[in-house]
Amino acid sequence: MKIQVMVDGVTRDATPEELNEIEARANEPAPTAPRHMTVLAFRNRFTKSEKVRIELAAIDDPAADQALRERAATVRIGQADLAAATYVDVDRADTREDVLAFEAMGLLDGAGRALTILDDPIQAHERYNG
Repeated sequence: MKIQVMVDGVTRDATPEELNEIEARANEPAPTAPRHMTVLAFRNRFTKSEKVRIELAAIDDPAADQALRERAATVRIGQADLAAATYVDVDRADTREDVLAFEAMGLLDGAGRALTILDDPIQAHERYNG
């Protein structure tokens, strides 16, 4: 079976190299849909107790040691980024790092919560459609 290609407005039979490329592209997996959520939907994936712990962890205590002050600053940076966002891409590296850091800090309800928040399927009502 011959396959026709159009190059510079001219239709012709595909070369063997073009046929190989066409076949390779036909076997590529379909691109995945972006996993974008509304900011509110993302926040609602956290329990109320998790939100409280995150808020409390963001408070800076000038008398605290440097490590605790940096932890509070890290939490505040994550909150500020979220507040400035139009939507949340749960596959974005910095989003994932922030949520995983919250779990490592003990701010989430238990082990594995970060991946539940990040990787549960996005429901229709959570999806950002902007």
